[in-house]
Amino acid sequence: MNSLTVQTASIIGSEEDILYLEQKESARLLVISDSHGESELFEKIIKEFGADCDAVVFCGDGICDITSYINKAAFDKKMTEDLPPVVICARGNGDADRYPLEIQIDSSGDLEPRHIQPYFSVIPTVLFKVAGRTVLCVHGNRHGVDFGTETLVSTAEVMDADMVFFGHTHRIFREEAGPTLVLNPGSCSRPRGNFPPSFAVVSFPGRTERYDVEFFEITETLFSGWNFAVYKGAPGV
Repeated sequence: MNSLTVQTASIIGSEEDILYLEQKESARLLVISDSHGESELFEKIIKEFGADCDAVVFCGDGICDITSYINKAAFDKKMTEDLPPVVICARGNGDADRYPLEIQIDSSGDLEPRHIQPYFSVIPTVLFKVAGRTVLCVHGNRHGVDFGTETLVSTAEVMDADMVFFGHTHRIFREEAGPTLVLNPGSCSRPRGNFPPSFAVVSFPGRTERYDVEFFEITETLFSGWNFAVYKGAPGV
C-alpha cells in the first residue's frame, strides 16, 4: 500500500517505506515501461501484481498513466492498497517534466477530505537501493540504447549500480554485463521486434542471493480485457 506521498523527484512513497525498501532482506520489483497512455492496462497490471511487490519501477514514456492511477487512488482505497509502497519513475523522451497530482488530505478525520494539487516532478536518471542493491533507472534515449547498451553499462559502472533498468526500444532485453544486470521489460502497449506486450518482475530472494527475473506477456481477451502469462521467449531466459 502506498502512502501517496510525493517524497522527492521521481519517487512517490513515505520516507519510512523508501528506507525499508533499502534494508529489506528480500524484495520484488514490478518493472514497467512505455505504456504510452494505456492507463486502463497500467491499472490492470497494478491490480494483478502490485500488492505482491515492494515497488513499481517505471522506465519512462507513460508517466501520465502513473499519475492517472494515483489521482484515482486518492479516492479509492482498493487502488491505494494495490499500489506498491514505493513508486520510482524515470522521465522518457515522450514525458513532461512534471504532472499535477490530486492527493487526498483527511486531517479532520471526517468523510469529506480536502484536496490539494501538488506536482510530481520526474527526472531522467534515478538511482535507488533495494535489498542492499543499487539500481539505476533510466529511459535510455540519452544513452543511445537504439544502437547498443555500451554507454548504459558504462554509466551503471560509474554510478556503482548493480543493475540498470531501461526502456525506449520497446523490446525485451536482458543481459549480464560483468556484475551488472541490464534489463528492459519491453513495452506493455507498443512492442517492437516481434516481441509481445510485456513487463517484468525482478525478485531478490535474499540480500546475498542471486536475483530472479520473470517476463510477462500481455494478451487481449475477447471483451476488452487482458491476460498475463510468463513469457518464455525472452533473451537470457
